[in-house]
Formats: sequence, C-alpha cells, structure tokens
Amino acid sequence: MRLSERLQGLERIGQVNPHVATVVEIQQHLNDARDLLADASRKSNTLRGRFGNANSAAHALLMAAIKMHGYRPTGEKGHRYILYELLDALLPAAAGAKAVLAQAHKLRNRAEYDGDPVDVTQGLVEDLVSAAANVQEEVAVVFKAFNQRHQASQKPSAALPTSRPKTSNAKPTIPGRKR
Repeated sequence: MRLSERLQGLERIGQVNPHVATVVEIQQHLNDARDLLADASRKSNTLRGRFGNANSAAHALLMAAIKMHGYRPTGEKGHRYILYELLDALLPAAAGAKAVLAQAHKLRNRAEYDGDPVDVTQGLVEDLVSAAANVQEEVAVVFKAFNQRHQASQKPSAALPTSRPKTSNAKPTIPGRKR
C-alpha cells in the first residue's frame, strides 16, 4: 500500500489530520532534533538522559517527515507510535531504523506510563542514536525538496501583473450584511 493510501486510511479512522506545514515549522523540528541528538551523543550525560534525548530526537524528525507529507497525528492514544509504524513509508531509505526506534518507543512508554523499570544499556543508547542519525539524514533530504517546492510556490508568476490594481475608495461590503 502506498503512503498516500495509508495516510488517508489513518485519516478516516481519526489517527491523523491533514496539515499544511510551513518551512519554519519543519525547521523547528529539525533544530530540536539536532540539539537533542547532540545531547544524546554526549557520553558525559547519563544513559537514561541520552536514551530520552535520542528518542525525542527521533520523534521530532518523524513529526517533520509526516508534516512534510501533509499530515500530523491527532492526540489520540497511540499518536506517537503511528510515526514509527509509518517510518518505512515516510523515509524508505531509513527503514532499517524502524525496529530500533519502535522498541525504544515501547520502552519509553513502559517507563513513562506503567512505571516499569527499564534497563537502558550503552548498546541500546548507541543503537538508538545511530538509528535517529539515520532518520535525520533522510529527513534532511526530504526537507531540501520540501523547501525547494515551498520556495517555488512563493515566487510570483511572470504572467501576473507587477503593479497593484487600482482600488476604489468605497468601503468593502460583508456578504449578507446590509449597509
């Protein structure tokens, strides 16, 4: 099934909503992810902190990816997990990161919602940082194309007049309202 069909199906069941993203909005996700991933890579930070930062970086990157495709998850239960389920369709070249990111997300949820102890190991953190970095590379490629499309849509058309049309001094009317 193609990504567009999957997103439309998720929209029908209330898991995603259409969303028109701006370049500024996407850039903010990318900046957040960059900073979080830098913190996750810093070995002087605790393993738990690095785990949380890498997981949050991956989430920010996947939010950017889905928004660049014209959707965003709703606030319904499982709204974060949808991003991990769609990773292979959103970013096919980063599909190898899906298993690591999905597992990290499950561990995060167990700790956060169920209060379960989670054994965060050096290996887990390194795998998670590597997977998030892979996603970051692919999102950067998608963002470049998104940014180019956005800039092209903002350029005035050569067919449009360059001067402003003359306007009358009459007050505008509001439809359905009597003057």
